[in-house]
Amino acid sequence: MGKSFVGNSSSDLLSERYPELIFLLNFSSPYEAFLEEEFIPEFKAVEVFYIYGIGGSSAYPSLKKWVLEKKTRRVVFLEDSLSAIERFLFSTYSGEILRDSQMFLSYLEEPYKKKLEEIVSSYPVEHIFIQATNSYRKRPQFEELCLHLLRITTVVHARTTEILKSHYILANLMRNISRWPHSFLANRFQGQFINVPAIICGAGPSLLDAIGSLKNLHDRALILAGGSAITALSNQGVTPHLNIVADPNFEEFQRLKTASAYETPLIYATRVHPDIWNTCNGQMGYLVSDTGGVCEKHFENLLRIDHQAVGPELGMEALSITTLSLAFAVEMGCNPIVFVGVDLSYTGMQRYPEKVVAHSAVDPKTLEENMQASEKLLRRKNIKGEFVYTTVKWVMESECIASFAKKYKNCRFINATSGLGFTDIENSSLEEVSADWKPIDLHAAIHQKMQLYQLDPHFNTVIASEKKKLHSSVLRLQEMTLRMLRLTHEAQEASIPTAKMILLEFDFQEELALNTLFPFLNSTLDRLLDPYEKRKKNDKEMLKYFLEKYTSWKEILEYVVEQNLIR
Repeated sequence: MGKSFVGNSSSDLLSERYPELIFLLNFSSPYEAFLEEEFIPEFKAVEVFYIYGIGGSSAYPSLKKWVLEKKTRRVVFLEDSLSAIERFLFSTYSGEILRDSQMFLSYLEEPYKKKLEEIVSSYPVEHIFIQATNSYRKRPQFEELCLHLLRITTVVHARTTEILKSHYILANLMRNISRWPHSFLANRFQGQFINVPAIICGAGPSLLDAIGSLKNLHDRALILAGGSAITALSNQGVTPHLNIVADPNFEEFQRLKTASAYETPLIYATRVHPDIWNTCNGQMGYLVSDTGGVCEKHFENLLRIDHQAVGPELGMEALSITTLSLAFAVEMGCNPIVFVGVDLSYTGMQRYPEKVVAHSAVDPKTLEENMQASEKLLRRKNIKGEFVYTTVKWVMESECIASFAKKYKNCRFINATSGLGFTDIENSSLEEVSADWKPIDLHAAIHQKMQLYQLDPHFNTVIASEKKKLHSSVLRLQEMTLRMLRLTHEAQEASIPTAKMILLEFDFQEELALNTLFPFLNSTLDRLLDPYEKRKKNDKEMLKYFLEKYTSWKEILEYVVEQNLIR
């Protein structure tokens, strides 16, 4: 038989706001003793404050003052005990917390990773802080909970930001797709370098230690580099065989403009910042990698570029050029694959190789104050058993590479970097592992294959025609957006959405440009503006939702049209 909460106003509020929770409470065990702790929040420059333990509700007055300073701030109480939640209903500030639209309560059931993903997806911000009540801080699962939250936040924020800023990446895609007819298809290198050693070069501080060996191994192993590693190597007289680029930001161009490896073949993802073409004169190789999303896939299908993407096994936490380079090396059939300069830690409190990249030194105090989830400072043991500083994103990368390597048991992976290392990947020096490598004319092999795998120069005609269709579709979206805003303003007097608005919403969602250029933007705006679909149950709120959503669309489409991005 279920419990009765009749007469408890907080129970009514809980039932209204979290109906699933009141259901669980009705059938939970009797509540245990509840400690309403003297909880002092550690306020930081963050957007979401996670508190593990509902006993922290005693801090409501301080928390309330904090959230009132900025309407976008959120407090999320995380609790894994139903009895604690039940007792919370009888605590001092339960009613105020449950009424507060900036405060939330989430029950964590085991396994709680999926629940955390749901929570973070509702608040996809970058700057977070996690604090536990005094009694919960001692629990062994607290550290694991923190790391899960930070990792999920890193992935969700990156994904959400990319969707919300997809019109900026679109500018890169449209310009770079026009490069395809002048490129070779890098994916055709699949299986073309079987049992050829490959060296994946990162831009960590230890890269300088490998420079001498890399110079001697230029005719014995494929040297792959991306991002800052290209500049670091070229400035030390080492020219990679293949440069790999994928970063959509202007920083990619800034990193490359000082490099001297102008003639090195450039393997690129379509999302890369197009200014990089001003930094290279070598052959260009387009890499099918799914990093350009639906738009990229649309043009690939149109041009019948049907090669399987590189690296689908990497997963959502593969956020670096190193992981993409690794997947490409495996696709080519390289064996062994050696990592150099992939420190994944602040070796010697440096971010990049000393004397190679300006302002490379880092200050631990400054790092500790950084509230970005991806940059959260962690202490871990390196391959020598020494404690080093690393970050959430580097721990993710290390585990991502280790997990990827396990799937290729016929390939030998070696870490020749004195950094964080990788679970179950052997550590060795580059000199030791390369002792029996034989000379190979790699430049000739690469040049020959680039000529064989050139894409069709007649693609230009098809690309130009499809861009015209997409441009016309964008203009229709823009016109529909303006119509929807007019209808919304007109309907606000009666506080009732009209049938015209609902039909226009359906037409908007069916438009070619929406599903090709911005496939996830509409649903992301829906989730952020109406995370619990409450507005869709209330006419007045629905109008507000339409107004906010289409105002966002108006700004995005104006930018696309004014900047002439579909060209």
